[in-house]
Amino acid sequence: MLKGPQNTLFGLNTTGGAVNYISNKPIIGAGTQGSASVNWGSNSHMETEFAVGFDISDTLAARVAMQTIDDNGAFTSVSNGKNYGDDDTKSGRVSLLWEPNDQASVTFNVHSLRSQNNSTAVKAVGTRSADGSGGVCVDAPMGVVDFEADTSCLGRDGGATGEAASDPSTGDWKLTAQDVGLEDISTDGFYLKIDYDLGWATLNSITSLDTLTFKNANDNDGSDTLNLHTFQQDDRDTFQQEIRLISNGDEDYRWIAGVYLLDEEADSYTGLRGSAGKFGGGNKIPSVELDHTKENFGIYFQGEYDFSDALTLTTGVRYSDEEIVGNYRPSSPSVAGAGTHTLYFSDDVATLVAEQNPGTAEYDANGYEIARQIKQTLDNKDVGYTVKLDWKATEDSMVYASVSRGFKGSALDTRPVYALFPVANVINSLEDTKLEPESLDVWELGYKGMFWDNRIELDASTFFYTYENLQQFVSAAGGLPRLENAPESEITGFDANVRYAGDSGLYLQAGVSILDTEVTESGDSSFAEGAELAMAPEVSFNLLASQSFQLESGNELNLTANIAHTGDQVKSTATNGNANVVDQLTQEAYTLVNGNLTYRFGDAGQYAFSLYGRNLTDEQYCGHILVNDGNAILAGPNPKSGKKDTNQSVLCRVTNASTRTFGASISVDF
Repeated sequence: MLKGPQNTLFGLNTTGGAVNYISNKPIIGAGTQGSASVNWGSNSHMETEFAVGFDISDTLAARVAMQTIDDNGAFTSVSNGKNYGDDDTKSGRVSLLWEPNDQASVTFNVHSLRSQNNSTAVKAVGTRSADGSGGVCVDAPMGVVDFEADTSCLGRDGGATGEAASDPSTGDWKLTAQDVGLEDISTDGFYLKIDYDLGWATLNSITSLDTLTFKNANDNDGSDTLNLHTFQQDDRDTFQQEIRLISNGDEDYRWIAGVYLLDEEADSYTGLRGSAGKFGGGNKIPSVELDHTKENFGIYFQGEYDFSDALTLTTGVRYSDEEIVGNYRPSSPSVAGAGTHTLYFSDDVATLVAEQNPGTAEYDANGYEIARQIKQTLDNKDVGYTVKLDWKATEDSMVYASVSRGFKGSALDTRPVYALFPVANVINSLEDTKLEPESLDVWELGYKGMFWDNRIELDASTFFYTYENLQQFVSAAGGLPRLENAPESEITGFDANVRYAGDSGLYLQAGVSILDTEVTESGDSSFAEGAELAMAPEVSFNLLASQSFQLESGNELNLTANIAHTGDQVKSTATNGNANVVDQLTQEAYTLVNGNLTYRFGDAGQYAFSLYGRNLTDEQYCGHILVNDGNAILAGPNPKSGKKDTNQSVLCRVTNASTRTFGASISVDF
């Protein structure tokens, strides 16, 4: 696990950190061995895992792993009776390991996943008066929102569909009022990894190809009325090739050098249906189909040099050349008379477009307006680096200082509202809102140490981040999200972790993180200068205690409990369009308490039985909060209507983790 930015060790460049997952590999000569487990829990949760490895020959071994997850979901809609937060996932992989000699090793992995569910659960609180006048409701949330409150406030009506406005709030955390939700995911892929010992270095070659098919429909108003429904679809092929050389031996100088190539092709689709006038009162589907490609070529190098037994210098650099090409095909076909809850994806819209557009010179063979088909090319060439100095102050302690620069490329704009703009406006808007590459400069000073005969381990660091053109989602009018750059932002922070492992089976762990974040320059962006960055709580901490008991029978009992506290945080960085509703966008601090009991038994301790409880105090919190129409919740009188404008509703996206769950599992190693 690496703190960001990650530029000079492997993979694609990123301003964030990196977690390198390595699947369990086959083991040549180990015979047949594996594991199996079954997990039961709340919400009719059942999860099964099975893995077995075996020898095929003296130089070839295989491993097969499978997993299934079936969960009814913790949330039920009072509108349609469906469960949300549900899950039906099946996945598996087959791995082969071939070692023809002492120098060469070849790993082949093929994997697949299928997942279906009703999408994310959405809690909502309306803001419009219960008499339907469109005025502000007396129960409208003018501060931090209580999403468990049952108010009298309405969302908006269904526009031309004739649906009356309804109250989306419920008095029960596990009840929602949404009426749309769908998510289907399919992935397939393989990778081939070749390792060859050259003596002076090890050569790695990693080749991978992955396909993704994704379809999602979301209720972005949280009510049983057509207000704002979103539809997304993605068909993507991703090819990656990486070749690395890693120095061998334990010399004073160690290094890694690599070349990385990414080639990605995708067909993406985003569609909207809403009750506002811009959506024909529910009778239009503004959408955009986007064929796009991404090519990224990177070269990186990192080296470590020991000046002495106590002092080590690490330096690294990466050059990256990226090109993104997007071909936009916006459309806005009519769906007048269609059912309120009908879902519209790419094929549906293509059929409507072909039926409704005449076969003239203004349209292509598929019925799409030629003048709206726009091509956009984004190029980015950048250099990132890292410089780090480690000083081993004693045999058991180290102080380090580092400076690094990371970057992330630009991205295409997939807002379907372009289908509603004049063509010239679309071209200008795409140029004006073009997302700039993001860069991050990081300065860090840290300490690591061991104490009390290595029973206690401590690490702590303080850091300062400066972002240029930080890429974040903002909500435009109508609650429609878009990516935008914040010209300059800063994060100052401190984190520390301490771990204790005793001789009697006691293990203790504690960690704390303190952050101060701010948009320091807003320029001509939508961001509010001085705003706190999203998803960055000022204080968070975790505590864990685990005690193992060796019983007279030879069996083992383990008790583990942990507490994780997350401080107040805004869920969206404030913009000039929602700076007055920061409280409504804030998730208050919450603390999660989990517990686990495991009894391990058998001649070799191969069996285990566990009982667990998660979120034992039943803390209720939002993963994301969205205020549709920005400041409209607090706006003054509309010059046209003379009435005070009010928001549709305030939304809270929730997961099963925001409810208390219990479960049990049994497993065997063989």
